[in-house]
Amino acid sequence: MNGKLTLLIFIGLIIGCNENSRSNSQQIKNGIQMAKRIKIDELKSQLIRLEKDQTEFDFIGITSNGKDCIYFIYENGKFNIEFEAIIESQVPYIEKLNEFAKSSNFETENTTYNNKTQYKSDKPAPVLRINTKTNIDKIVEIGQFIQHQIFKNNKETVYDVVP
Repeated sequence: MNGKLTLLIFIGLIIGCNENSRSNSQQIKNGIQMAKRIKIDELKSQLIRLEKDQTEFDFIGITSNGKDCIYFIYENGKFNIEFEAIIESQVPYIEKLNEFAKSSNFETENTTYNNKTQYKSDKPAPVLRINTKTNIDKIVEIGQFIQHQIFKNNKETVYDVVP
């Protein structure tokens, strides 16, 4: 990804994934416009917007608590997922997501956008990219599974859509 996109992901992670909004309407938080909040069964409608290039960037993220932030990346007609451990409580999820990817036969990439962690580390924040290379129906299923099985969220959990 280019530097501008990297900066935007970082801003989204810091602002969007580490703070919760409390309203169902669009709002401005620290200069960043946040989409309305959704439940997991509304994920497909957000991904359709992404697929149709009706979002500001070529990715969206969802988070309910700043810790469970996963990004859906749309490129070359396929969806992939990324997870970046900015805060310390996110670090154990890198391994859990790696295990999920391996058991699902998805390729993974361990990378970084060189974003600074909010915990003591000499290294930049790790990013796990899960190369699902899949369509919208399958990525919705994968996103729901990750939020339910890995992050222990349920159908009533409300997510912020970021950026």
